Amino acid sequence: MKKSIILLISLVLSIATAAAQDTLSKGQVPGEGAYASVLTCGPGDEFYETFGHSALRICDTANGIDTVFNYGMFSFDEPHFYLKFAGGQLNYFVSAQPFEHFVLEYHYFGRSVFEQRLRLTPSELQNLYEALKTNALPENKYYLYDFFRDNCATRVRDKVEESLEGRTILNNSLPADAATYRDLVYKYTDSTLLWWRLGVDLLLGARCDKPMTAAQYMYIPMEMMMQLDTLLTADGTTLAEPTVQLLTDKRVPMKKSVSPTMCFWLLFAIVLLLTLLARRKGWRLYWLDGILYGVVGLVGLLLAYMWFGSDHWCTKANPNLLWANPLMLILLLRLRHRNTTIVLIVACCLLAALVGWLLPPIHFNSAVLPIILMLLVRLCLSGKRKTENGKRFS
Repeated sequence: MKKSIILLISLVLSIATAAAQDTLSKGQVPGEGAYASVLTCGPGDEFYETFGHSALRICDTANGIDTVFNYGMFSFDEPHFYLKFAGGQLNYFVSAQPFEHFVLEYHYFGRSVFEQRLRLTPSELQNLYEALKTNALPENKYYLYDFFRDNCATRVRDKVEESLEGRTILNNSLPADAATYRDLVYKYTDSTLLWWRLGVDLLLGARCDKPMTAAQYMYIPMEMMMQLDTLLTADGTTLAEPTVQLLTDKRVPMKKSVSPTMCFWLLFAIVLLLTLLARRKGWRLYWLDGILYGVVGLVGLLLAYMWFGSDHWCTKANPNLLWANPLMLILLLRLRHRNTTIVLIVACCLLAALVGWLLPPIHFNSAVLPIILMLLVRLCLSGKRKTENGKRFS
């Protein structure tokens, strides 16, 4: 039922977008009483909606214009969608749609919407409107999306700043505890999204652990909204009027997710118990090593691809490759006749990850520690063992 409603809304929005594009092509110019505003939408239930959304509204009732320019659009019909998404080569695009249809979608899904009118001069408003119209043309609307540096919020920020004449936006002072990109990911993924947070943590590299500037905070729509309330321009005026809430959040609260950290500590305890029992009984547990080395090795291949094979800025220099080592796959292929050199290299990498756990600024998700210990236990305690009769069990 929900999918049917989504398809229906998508169809209505497609028709509305075409109508808005037709309105833009007539070339109206913002008139008396026209204004521009930043729309900030609260989080939704899907993971890609967790961080909210931003858009720009141009309202000119005298000329019959009330259009939202939305930079957060993408299409699942894009050829090779998943490959392009994984490789950081997926085109997003800006669309123009009537304001009433934009709000209708968020009203249906119970998501909040806030509006902040911008204090722009008539010529600045004209600059912004013309730039948005040009950007929404079919030949100009596509761009390569970057979650941290070029998304729906940063595009709104940049378009507004580019429209200003003879004044610039002053950088806000940072909060006392200057955050990193990863910190804000944590802030906006609560206890209902712990497994998603683990996945994101595994993919993000060291670039995401450096303190941000005030402007960089604005990659999160809600953070940009909070800054706009106090943001000053060089002439000493605030850039936006106080925030007005258009829609309230009416979503049903999601259930808390089971902690991945707890799950992996429990798994570690089971693996440790099995390993100690196996050494006493003379079991080798090839099946257990096969599962561990296979899963971790495949994760390592993914992380290596995201670092060296993709265009994602945020997945480079990933310290998780210390423990999620693709060399595990070689161990998987030689379970009965382990390569001592490979075992030594992998063990050293695991120990380095263990040291890195204690030394900032290297960051690991809390669920990673039991995984590292689990792998060390199997590497160090799963070898051949002599019995009382001097025989060896393999």
